[in-house]
Formats: sequence, C-alpha cells, structure tokens
Amino acid sequence: MRLTVLGSGQDGGLPQAGARHRLDDEARNGEIPERTGPSLLVEHDGLTLLCDVSADFRIQWWKRTAPPDAIALTHAHIGHYAGLVHFGKEASAAVGVPVYATERMMRFLSTNAPWNALIDGGHLVAASSTAWSDLDITLIPVPHRGEYTDTVAVSVGGRALWLPDIDDWSRWPEAAAVIGEHRLAFLDATFWSRDEIAHRSIDDIGHPLVPDTMERFAGLETRIVLTHLNHTNPLCDPRSPESATAHAAGYEVASDGLVFEI
Repeated sequence: MRLTVLGSGQDGGLPQAGARHRLDDEARNGEIPERTGPSLLVEHDGLTLLCDVSADFRIQWWKRTAPPDAIALTHAHIGHYAGLVHFGKEASAAVGVPVYATERMMRFLSTNAPWNALIDGGHLVAASSTAWSDLDITLIPVPHRGEYTDTVAVSVGGRALWLPDIDDWSRWPEAAAVIGEHRLAFLDATFWSRDEIAHRSIDDIGHPLVPDTMERFAGLETRIVLTHLNHTNPLCDPRSPESATAHAAGYEVASDGLVFEI
C-alpha cells in the first residue's frame, strides 16, 4: 500500500490567502515550502482512495487523468470536502464514485446545495460496502466541533490511520489504543502553541497542541506523521527549533508529496 500526502496544511493551506504572518510571507518568497489543504492519497492494487478532498484538489490531482476510485470523508469543515466541486458536470463529470462517510455526512451532502447536485446527478454515491479493494475502511468517531456533521478518523485496512482533526486527546480515552493498532498514523498537528493566533482563542477552534500530542504517544511503536499544519505553526518551517524538537522525539512532519510504503 502506497500513501502520498497530497496536502499537509490546515484547510487554508500556506500561504493562506490574504494572511501576513511571517510564515505566509516566507512561503510566498520561496523560503519555506508551500502547503495545500488536507488530503491523503492511498493506492492499493491499482486503485486509488482519496481521504478528504481539499479545496486544492485540482492542483493536487493535476497529473492524473481519472477521478479517484473512492473517497473517504472525515467531516464537513469546508477544507475537507470543498474539492468535491470538481466532481460534477461542470468539471470532470465523475460517475458513481463511492464515498465512505457517516450517515450524517452523507445527509449533509444530499440536502445542501451545491453538493446535492453531485448526489442527485450520480457523480457520488454512498459506499455500499465497508471494503475498498481488499481492505476494510473503518470510520472511527472522534470528538471535534460538530456544527454540521460528526467527525471520524479513517482506518485503511487497520494499517494506516488518517486523523487530521480532533478537539483534544483527553476527550478521546481510546486514542493511544487506536493509534497504536496502526503501523502508520497521520495526526492532527494544527497548532504548536496557544499564542499562535492573536485575534482568536484556540479554545474556540478545538485542536490539541503538538507538544501534548508528542508527549501522549511517545511510547507507541506506530510511525506518527504530524499533519494539518496551520499557517501559523512553526513546524511549517523545516529550519525551526520546533521542527528539530519533533524530529528528535521520533515524529515526522508531513509535507506535500511525502510518500510512504507499508
């Protein structure tokens, strides 16, 4: 199974449109890598599974000449499904692409424009089985702001775990056990510290801090990749002391195009 990080940024990517944080300017100037919105590509037995469809889907998918064979969606925060606009008749005109998602997520797509046109037109269909290729797709509920839908992590064949959004690890007692069952886990690393965003409280946004994540899962044998980096997160800069700290602790920091084989 081959996994490619298509997008390692938080929903708005890096540089974020209109933002003037130091890291945004450094990305614009080519001093640090740009990051697109959160998405993971899984390839197995000649088939493709896309975990979350970011607003940057067209850029992430531009070398490919066919839609993914299946999609898995974690939740309805817009950076995780906005790329679905490219699946309708105005774009690739995909037909019958199976979607692994919760009942609430599928209902959200079915009852809200413009997404309902994708369902009504047969471009996207609810997956009829829990199996993709010969791998089970398991949707694992996790606590995260539920304005529109519930939130899940996606387990692919019990080997890889895609978990880009969660409120706080303390609200999910099973976290270490679930992560530890997988060989490879992509985990929410949106923020490094509480003071990254001056005009908003991180308490209102709901994400664990990276140092807490690293401390909690330090004893696991799972290969952990930190992803979904906000444009303010110092991990966006590979030269930063925070990046050095994460690597020294045995963690990997996702970047667009990073490939894994498991």
